[in-house]
Order: sequence, then structure tokens, then C-alpha cells
Amino acid sequence: MTFSFLKDYDDTDVKYCSTYTEVIKNRTKSNPEHVVFRFLEDGINENESFSYGQLEGKAKVLAARLQDSGKKGDTVLLLFQPNLSYVASLYACFYSGFIAVPAYPPRRNRGIERIYTIIEDSNAKICLISRQVYNDIQRNFKNDELFNNLKWIIYEDVDDSWLSRFSDVEILPEDIALLQYTSGSTGHPKGVMISQLNLLYNSEYIRQTFDITKKSVGVHWLPLFHDMGLIGGILQAAYVGGVNINMPPMAFLRKPLNWLKAIEKYGGTIAGGPNFAFDYCVQKTTREEREELDLSSIKVFFCGAEPIRKSTYQQFLECFSVSGTLPEHLLSCYGMAETTLIVTGSSSYEKPVYLSVDSVKLSKNVVEITENDQSGSTSLVSCGHTWMDTVVEIVNPVTSKKCKDNEVGEIWIYGPTVATGYWNKPDESLRNFSANIKGNDSRPFLRTGDLGFIKEGELYVTGRIKDMIIIRGMNYYPADIEFSVQNLIPGLRMNGGAAFSITKNDQEKLVLVQELERTAMRDANYTEIIKKIRELIAFEFEIDIYAVVLIRAGSLPMTSSGKIQHRQTKFEFLNGDLSVISEWLNENIDLHNTEISEVIEPTEELLREWLTKWIMRNQNLGRGEIDPDRNIIAFGIDSLAAVTLEAEINRQFGFNWHISSFMLNPTINSLALEGMDLYQKHEENPDN
Repeated sequence: MTFSFLKDYDDTDVKYCSTYTEVIKNRTKSNPEHVVFRFLEDGINENESFSYGQLEGKAKVLAARLQDSGKKGDTVLLLFQPNLSYVASLYACFYSGFIAVPAYPPRRNRGIERIYTIIEDSNAKICLISRQVYNDIQRNFKNDELFNNLKWIIYEDVDDSWLSRFSDVEILPEDIALLQYTSGSTGHPKGVMISQLNLLYNSEYIRQTFDITKKSVGVHWLPLFHDMGLIGGILQAAYVGGVNINMPPMAFLRKPLNWLKAIEKYGGTIAGGPNFAFDYCVQKTTREEREELDLSSIKVFFCGAEPIRKSTYQQFLECFSVSGTLPEHLLSCYGMAETTLIVTGSSSYEKPVYLSVDSVKLSKNVVEITENDQSGSTSLVSCGHTWMDTVVEIVNPVTSKKCKDNEVGEIWIYGPTVATGYWNKPDESLRNFSANIKGNDSRPFLRTGDLGFIKEGELYVTGRIKDMIIIRGMNYYPADIEFSVQNLIPGLRMNGGAAFSITKNDQEKLVLVQELERTAMRDANYTEIIKKIRELIAFEFEIDIYAVVLIRAGSLPMTSSGKIQHRQTKFEFLNGDLSVISEWLNENIDLHNTEISEVIEPTEELLREWLTKWIMRNQNLGRGEIDPDRNIIAFGIDSLAAVTLEAEINRQFGFNWHISSFMLNPTINSLALEGMDLYQKHEENPDN
């Protein structure tokens, strides 16, 4: 079988393949010594790697162990910290015909409901797991019935003797290769069924869009269990015969300069992430560091999160032009788990395409082009166009009729990139994956829930249907409100706000939750900031805002890919669970009595309270459950949580507090004392 979308790919390892796994087997036969995966535990230095031959050998060993515990088509939960053990386990599923279910390890009282949902929904009976994660689960969940019913296969315990027991199985294009569970930011996590054909088609789609070759070197920090890191990073490099260099996400969050230095060190040609990653690199690097950086090897910096901001691109280019970054390196793209990964993408080596439209007309779902930067206009960034056989249509979500050229509607998608459906959810699959356009198209389309329009072949994404704010019959995009406030009022954190509506006295009212920059907290006049926010929203959008909530940096609910969780933020607002600094209501009632005095400098008591609230928020504990003299490991703080805690507390108080402090199982009280000591040393020698 030869697929039409591969006919122009002049590579015999790929051209005549009908499954993704077949490509990997061919690559291994052709070039077994080629090192395809490298891992940088600290974000800079390589600590492990896999050639094609090593990958296949380890994958077959693990596959044989899987075959001893089940049969082709069984689901297998994968629980690993970010490393190449996860990669080998993923390919073990591909070789054996088992269905991989990637997930991140559970932490006590944190994210446990998500992992329960995944296990129950996927009906996984087998878990391929690292020794470290297994020990953590046994310590924290030893009496949990759901975990106790799993068959555990510990990665480190599977030795090479299993290789002789591996049995080749026939892998078909329609076989389900993995379940990609959605983030859950728009409801309960759902397992998207990704077939071998989906993987093959989307891999070729990415190759053509990004112009990836065997000489390409990807340098990525995105989570391995997330579609962008998984499909766009791990699977893509193996598909084209290039190199994938990966680092843990927290290595990037701790110091984004390491990611950029890794691009320089290893000659990275492709890298990227959500919109916030580019802003973060600007915020966390100095001009001196950028001047010493050489990014001339890069060919593509892809940006795939919504919304993609023109100002983000402009600031990134302004700051990193001294490092060799050019406008044509920036490549915008759009996709989701339900489409394997990518749907549209700009052409590589072309500059980003911007479009200025009338903001008022856009709120009424009408597209009217304006002059750049004209008053009352909104600048949008194109997410590129479709490739190969994929079809995108803009459809009225109510009538299911195609929209006119100047109308905003729901983005509908057809083609081999669209997944099979949701695992064990036939009704939702039928509703979302088999939509028909009324009047002139009988093909089954995927309803994305995203809003947008197409202009001159370019797709512009404007928001999500469910996040749309409708007040007095007018539509408002949360991202527009958030960006206007953050861009025009100093001290507010970019990409750190959530606008949403609540029902009050049978009317929809606007609420804005916004993070303050850490540096703004010392001297901030909260009353004045809130006043400016209210005035700006009234002037720009003609809305009488109901509530403004200022919260601490890093506390806004986000998905693993950096997208704002508007509904979770709304839930936390209504339940008083936000990390509030100051709050204003137009009823002149302090809803949660959260006005606090201005923070001048850390104190032992302030550090103790911050740590307590962090644990309460992240581990879902009540204050009465937290003993400040108890080791924090008792609250479920594992290594991953400790890295997150390190990043947030450093961002909050502005001095370096190393993860080793949290991994030695200290108490809240001892950490508060240590923190004051570190802060005093930082004040005495701030450059150290």
C-alpha cells in the first residue's frame, strides 16, 4: 500500500510505508548507529541517548514483557518522569501493538482525580513505570484499590533476556497507537484515539510544513506526555531521521536561557512552544546574555499556543536579533489533540503574516480590515494554511452552514490528520467528529470549538466558543481584554490574566483576575492599579466591570501547555481559592476580605504563610491539615512538585533557592528560616 501523501517524499525508508511503526523499523535497518534521541537533565549537558538500534533493542525487550502480560490492543498506562525511559516504553507499545496511554505521575493530593479518570476511562490494566515513580505510588497510594488492581511492569526490572521472547505482530494503519488525553481545561479529560495512519500522516504534515530533513536538530523542553512535545518532538525526529534533544520542562522554567544555550551548543535547527515561552525568554534574559548567544543555526521557531500575539513576536525579534534571530524564523501553527497535532502552519522561511481588523465588528463576528495600529483595531497573527489533503472550513456553530468570507465562525476540520474519536465515548465522538456542513458537504468534519476565519487562505484563530464572554448581546474575546489591560498598565504580568463572566442577579457580569509582577508588589498601589483597570475596560470595551482581582505571580490556573484555564479560574474565584493580593467589587463588598498591606520585603512569617498557602493550593489541603513542623514530604511534595515549588518561590521573592532544600524533607518552619538567611545574603550580594 502506498499513500498519496507520501508519493513525493523521495526516501525509500518512508515512501512505501503504511504505518508509523514501519517507518521506524526501516530507519533502524538503514542506520542503526544514528543517535536519534539525546536528553539533557540539567538543560545543558547530555546524560543519556538512544541510537535507532538501541531504541529498537530496548523497545523490543519491553514489548516482550508487555506481550507476557496482555495482548495486542490492550491499553498500557505510561508513568515516567521526563527521560528516555519514557521514549523506549512508548515505542515498546508501537512494536507490540499495545495502546500507549501517556500520563504524568500522580502526586499525593494533587492531580489524583485526573489519573483516576485516565485509568478508569482507558480501562488500563497494565502500567509500565519507572522504579522511582513506582516507589512514590507505593508510598503514597499503597491502599488505593485502583492502583492495586494494575499489573506493574517496572522499567528497570526488565532485562535483555526478554528480547528472545519478543514476537512480531502485524501493525495495521487503522490500529490505535496511543490515547492522547485532553488537558481537561474544557471538561473531564477525554482519550483521543490516535491511529498509526494519524501518526504517519501528521508526521509527514509536520515535515512538509517545517521543511524538516535528516539534518534537522530539534531542541525541546515541552512535556513528553503532551501532544506538542510527543508528536512534534519525539515522533517527528524519529520519522525524518533527524535528532531530538530534550530537557525537562522545569529546566526551561527555571532558566530559559539554558534552552537557548542548548540550541547554540547542539546546533538546533527547530524549537518552539506556546506564546508564553517567547515572552518568558524576553523577560528572563538580559541584553548582555543575548549578545553572547548565537542562534544562527535555527531555521524554525514555531509558536503553537493560542492566542499568538504580534507584540510577542515583535519583542522577541527586537531582543534576539542580536543573537541571529530573523522574522522568517518565526512559524505560526494551529492544532490540537483531536487532530493528532498540527492542522495549519505557515510556510518556513516566510515572515509572519499579520492582519488588523475592526475590534467592534469582530465582537459581532464580522471581519473588517483596518489600517495597522488604527484606533479601535485588533492585530491578529495568521496561523498559516492547510497542507496536503487537510480541509478547514469556517462554519456557523448554530446553523451548521458555511460562513461568508467576512464572518467569524467555528473551525471545522476534515482529513487524515483527524483522530478516530474519543475512547469509549461514542456519543461525544459522533457529535464532535462526524459533523456535516448543511447544504453542500456530506464529509464528516471535526468540530473544534475554536472560533476563527480565513483570509486569503490564511487561518486566524480568535478564541473558543465556550470561553466567549457575552454581555448585553455583544461578544467579547477574553484574550482581547486580558491583553489590553496587561499591555497598557505597568506592573501586570503578561499572559497572566483571565477574563470571564459570571451570572449576578440574572445578568452576565465581567470579572478580571490578573497576576501582578513580583517586582511590582513592593511599591504597588493596589487601589490605583484596580482603578486604572476599571477605567481602561470601560473606555476600550464599554463594559462596567463587576470585579477585579489581583493575584500573586505564578498562581493563575494554567494547562500543561501554558494555556489559561478560564473555567478553573472562574471556579476558584467563586469559591475563594485564588491567591489574592487585593480585590474590588462594584458592590463595594470585599468578597473574601483579601486586602493586605503592601509587601516591602520578606519576613520569616511571610515566608511561612506563603509556603503554607502554596501547599494548600497545590496539594488540595485545608489549613488545619498542615503542621509547620512536619516534613513537607508528608504533604505529597515529590521531586516534580519540589521543582515547581522552587521555580515559584524564586519567582515570588527574587532570590535563588535551590531544589535540594526542598528534597531534604524540611519543615515549613525550617524553610522559612533558611529563606530569610538566603534573602539576607542576596541583599548583601545581589549579583551572586
